[in-house]
Amino acid sequence: MKRIILICVFSLMASVCNAQEWFTSFDVAKRLALVQNKMLFVVWEDSFNYSIPVSIKVDSRPTVIIDLAKDTSLDPVIWKYFIPVRLSEAKYSDFIQDAKGRGYKYINKLDDDSIKIMDVNGAILNVNESSGEMVNFYSLINKYSVDTSFLNFELKNYLDEKNFLTSTLLALKYIDYAIFTTEELRPEIIRLADIYLDESEEFLSEMDENKRETFSKKIELIRIKELLILNQHKKAYRLIKRINENELAPTNLPMFEFLNYIIFKSLNDEANADLWKSKISLVDLRKAELILKNNMDGNSN
Repeated sequence: MKRIILICVFSLMASVCNAQEWFTSFDVAKRLALVQNKMLFVVWEDSFNYSIPVSIKVDSRPTVIIDLAKDTSLDPVIWKYFIPVRLSEAKYSDFIQDAKGRGYKYINKLDDDSIKIMDVNGAILNVNESSGEMVNFYSLINKYSVDTSFLNFELKNYLDEKNFLTSTLLALKYIDYAIFTTEELRPEIIRLADIYLDESEEFLSEMDENKRETFSKKIELIRIKELLILNQHKKAYRLIKRINENELAPTNLPMFEFLNYIIFKSLNDEANADLWKSKISLVDLRKAELILKNNMDGNSN
């Protein structure tokens, strides 16, 4: 993958074709991103009045600094992997409103002049990237060029209507997607999922009391699943011990059984793991085995 992207970077930089203009309409850009299964490559419009430097450093080659605000030579590469957007400052109030509750680090990333990799709903993926350091363009492309086809249905449903069901299903889809991503990107995908899971919790207040209890417990189980994907099985075990299986709604039992299987396998308690294994579906079993493999590979690094 890295070699393919590297070849594309230098071949496209060397091409003499005219660079395509970045989108200035966020609404149009996100619809195209949805169709093309891409993330958005976003920079505030006013940043183009100053400088947006990126570095290109590969192997022993000299480092090259390119200013995206003045030099369009990298635009074909950006277009290949993302949908680029020059975000109007007039949109700031909308984005800052949506960012409430997402933490100081997220707000800082939204505020600064750095490159923001967003999904089609405007949620930032690369929050962890330091705004004070120059971006290695090759590393950025390699890490964040996410094919969102796996998420397409849930992204579209959420984009069309935001409610408890669409936000929860999108969070769950991101969490499942994290299982298939690299170890480096996994925590950031989970953090993106948390944005939608937090929104799901906000919708709970609109439900009647009976439904609220069931769905609140569902979110609790989903958060334990996140811990397991991040290889934090001991913390997951402490949390799941607090849940009484007999008090769970039938719709929450499959996930409870799935989580217990992974936890006891992670704790090398084969006897208990086998008890839970007999209760979970083949689809969940394959997913559980992949989570366990990822964690084992992570421990060996």
